[in-house]
Amino acid sequence: MATEVYMPKNGMDMTEGTIIRWLKNEGDPVEKDEPIMEIETDKITMESEAPASGILLKKLYEDGAVVPVLTTIGYIGEAGEKVPDAPAAASAAVAPAPAAGTAAPAVAAAPGAAAFAAAPASVAAAAAPAANAAVREENGVVAATPYARKLANDHGLDLHTVAPSGRHGEVRGRDVEAALEAAPKASPLARAMAADRGIDLKGITGSGYRGKIMSGDLPAAAAGATAGAAEVDAAIAEIEGVLARYKMNGMRKVIAQRMFASHNEIPNVTQNIKIDVTELLALREKINQGKEKADRVSVNDMIIKAVAKVIGEQERFRMTLEGDEFVLHNEINIGVAVGLDDGLLVPVVHNVDQKGLLQVSKEAKALARKARDGKLMPDEMGNGRITISNIGMFGTHSFTPIINQPEAAIVGVCGTEEELALVDGQVVARKKMMVCVTFDHRILNGTEVCRFESRLKELLENPISILL
Repeated sequence: MATEVYMPKNGMDMTEGTIIRWLKNEGDPVEKDEPIMEIETDKITMESEAPASGILLKKLYEDGAVVPVLTTIGYIGEAGEKVPDAPAAASAAVAPAPAAGTAAPAVAAAPGAAAFAAAPASVAAAAAPAANAAVREENGVVAATPYARKLANDHGLDLHTVAPSGRHGEVRGRDVEAALEAAPKASPLARAMAADRGIDLKGITGSGYRGKIMSGDLPAAAAGATAGAAEVDAAIAEIEGVLARYKMNGMRKVIAQRMFASHNEIPNVTQNIKIDVTELLALREKINQGKEKADRVSVNDMIIKAVAKVIGEQERFRMTLEGDEFVLHNEINIGVAVGLDDGLLVPVVHNVDQKGLLQVSKEAKALARKARDGKLMPDEMGNGRITISNIGMFGTHSFTPIINQPEAAIVGVCGTEEELALVDGQVVARKKMMVCVTFDHRILNGTEVCRFESRLKELLENPISILL
């Protein structure tokens, strides 16, 4: 009996996926767990594997189709086995499969699929599994999978510099990932500028986070280049000036849509409170004594634990609104906003109440690293109860964070400032920090948020209680 191929559901929040490209044609043999198609969700692009070994008997949807999760999209079985010629129940949300010999509509095509389709026909054929010739490029266009092309475009990486590992000479996603891992860390703009001007990024000291090379680091580095400093400055002006236009990528589009929806659909209010973190910083210093830098606990790790304790005590912060019902969730899952060059991701540390501070710290660091490297899995970004957005490293005094729907609130953490205070009749210097809580006024009232902030202040000002 033929095995159904489903549109996979990768994560709680995934409702549909786009078939970027089938990696097998009808009639091709496939092995169980072999990649048979590339799909794109609103968060990531990934390969989907065959659920069984056999022959790909039927593809019910073509490249570019948008299909609800768990919908049957094809069949694998024995040669000659009869299977349905059409989906059992076509949804209105599904883009219709193009007729034979007809290209998929442009509006249905994912960004990666469009990039692949733009290549010459012979290049696309060379990258297809059914092709016989191993052609790597033609007319300067590199044969690459849509995921590889999208990943390279997102990071400003020239595909000509990537060694391909595909069976037909095409560059695959793993090749781009390996090239990015080995290459100096640089922003997409800085990488594009360097490629345009022939500047070698190796040896350049970056001014960005963890030494990332930014566009502003290039003029000095290029002073000895053949083009000369004046020409480099002109190139920077051309790329960064008003004449430059950059397409909004998929992640940035999703962020823009969700932030706009959150701001417009939710009656949100922000309340601020100032917290004395002198003792918190002192405790953190004691905890980190003798530890390697990678193992040190951050202020944010301690805030994650404190927030988890508070929402464990105050259940309305674990509620979501579904229609006219409040839904109370049990798990204490904390989202941690991670800023990227091209947007923002919110990986989630699950069951924080059941973990010690060191374990939370280790998981939060690993998730942040995966977010910056583009390696987060869907389940690592969903099902959060509340989000923490920390921009204290920039010295921000206060701000208004936007709620990560469908959560009830978001906690904004600001910079630490020194203030003079009167303690036991003595004037002393204390370190204080603003915490800003934006909340959904349909779920929470101002007095409830005041209790939340007061309890958070109590924990952070007596930090040993966070560990108990």
